[in-house]
Amino acid sequence: MKIVKITLYVLGGLVALVILAIAVLVATFDPNKYKGELSRAVKEKTGRTLAIDGKIGLSFYPSIGVSVGKTTLSERNSDKTFARIDEVKVSLALAPLLSKQVVVDRVTISGLNVDLVQDKSGKTNFSDLAGASPAPAKAPGPKSAPQHEAMQLNVAGIEVRASSVGWHDEASGNRYKATIDELKTGRIASGVPGKLSLAARVEATQPKADYQVHLSGDYRLNFEKQTFTLSGIELRISDAAPSTKAPPLSLKGGVEFDAVPQAIRFTLAADQVNLDRYLPPPPPKPAGGAAPAPSSKPEEPIDLSGLKALNLKGDLKIDQLIASNVKLEKVHLGVKAAGGKVDAEPLTADLYQGKLAGTASVNANTDRFVLKADLGGVALGPLLKDALNNDMLEGKGNVALDVQTGGNTVGAMKKALAGNAKLSMKDGGLKGINLDDVIRKLKKQPAQSSSQRTDLSELTASFVIKNGVAHNDDLSAKAPALRLSGAGDVNIGANAIDYLAKVSFVASSTGQGGKDLGDLAGKTLPVKIDGPLDAPQFHPDFNALLRDVVKERAGKAEDKLEQRGRDFLKGLIKR
Repeated sequence: MKIVKITLYVLGGLVALVILAIAVLVATFDPNKYKGELSRAVKEKTGRTLAIDGKIGLSFYPSIGVSVGKTTLSERNSDKTFARIDEVKVSLALAPLLSKQVVVDRVTISGLNVDLVQDKSGKTNFSDLAGASPAPAKAPGPKSAPQHEAMQLNVAGIEVRASSVGWHDEASGNRYKATIDELKTGRIASGVPGKLSLAARVEATQPKADYQVHLSGDYRLNFEKQTFTLSGIELRISDAAPSTKAPPLSLKGGVEFDAVPQAIRFTLAADQVNLDRYLPPPPPKPAGGAAPAPSSKPEEPIDLSGLKALNLKGDLKIDQLIASNVKLEKVHLGVKAAGGKVDAEPLTADLYQGKLAGTASVNANTDRFVLKADLGGVALGPLLKDALNNDMLEGKGNVALDVQTGGNTVGAMKKALAGNAKLSMKDGGLKGINLDDVIRKLKKQPAQSSSQRTDLSELTASFVIKNGVAHNDDLSAKAPALRLSGAGDVNIGANAIDYLAKVSFVASSTGQGGKDLGDLAGKTLPVKIDGPLDAPQFHPDFNALLRDVVKERAGKAEDKLEQRGRDFLKGLIKR
């Protein structure tokens, strides 16, 4: 017992000496005396100026900690500020270190601001800080002894406030900035669940953006398997401008990341997404309907290289989606990406009173795009108006698409478009011309409507698409007293149409002027359609119609018919 007491006394004395030594060290050691030496070491090593204006504080019990006040780091060989911080605090628990566990009580960062720049040659202002060159390979030798178990990371939490990171690309002039108002995490340790919350602002010049971001969710990290899971996500993105009327984007779901192999799996649901808000606006159209002047600036290429390393599988549902001004609802998209190829299946949605079902794929290795889709019961007028700014058709119909294209710009993809398309429509109309009104005026009958629309009970057409040109030669349409056929090309790459429609008359009223002009049954009125797709022009060839009538009625008041035709053509050809 006496030995035990002596042992306890000795141990107690040693502990007391250690505590006393720590107390003396804390009382006498001042790390602020070494600011100058630290700054000189940084200058010699990196060519940067480190200025520690704030106080450096140390603590040794019950945790080993350090706090640093206001500090700035300059650009290399420059007085320009690269990074600055108001305060950072880090502390380690003492006891876990004895069992080779690193337990950080908490990390607090306040007022961190970093300005990252890439010059016109592609060199960044932080490349010298990226790390030392890899050590040369060692010659093979005897196997080393087994490594001891690695230390385990355990952080009670991280908190970041009033911090920002900026990026400036001097070659393009683009600027991006992420400002963190507040970031908080729970415990960070392998297999331990935690909670995350983030409030930030994201700004960009191209495409122009200024958004408030709020994110919350649960997370779990597995250091052994190198996985990170984020569940119960609630993401909200809204315009930072206080007067905005644009609805925010709300996203919920879960995401899982695997570091080895790099893979992402997700299940997400969004309420409303407007992709057009995140894309650069289209160039303004010239006044007066003039054709836009060709731009001397080359078209911006589409970079798909980021897809080559993508390993992804997920499911996305969106209540309301706007893409290229097309409006969709109840969108369901399954995505799988591997080896540079991205497949979207299923691809379903409700749109314009109808439904979409199809598949799509992108191959980043060959810059190829494929789309197969069936649209059933769709209101074609609003769809064409929103998608192509084309207001030619009205009515519900079905559309089948099986197309593919390739290229690294939008223009190249339009010109390389190939495949097939089919269209069928019932109880609709052709907008831009009223053929009934044209014939009534030709017969000196009063117009029944001022509407520039020809009613169609049905319409069918199929297209063969090659090199961006959709060719049709089987147009078939029916109106109450008319039949339409035609053939021609829709040049998607050049945004132009060159089409000849033929209007055949199956009946003719004999109202005012009817007997003089004769029955038009069986006669044909050619109508040339040309110009830009978003503003096509209609050119009825009344001379051809009159020649057809005169030819049949040769010798029967031919002079009178021709005179009547010339009188009416003066006002009609301008249509």
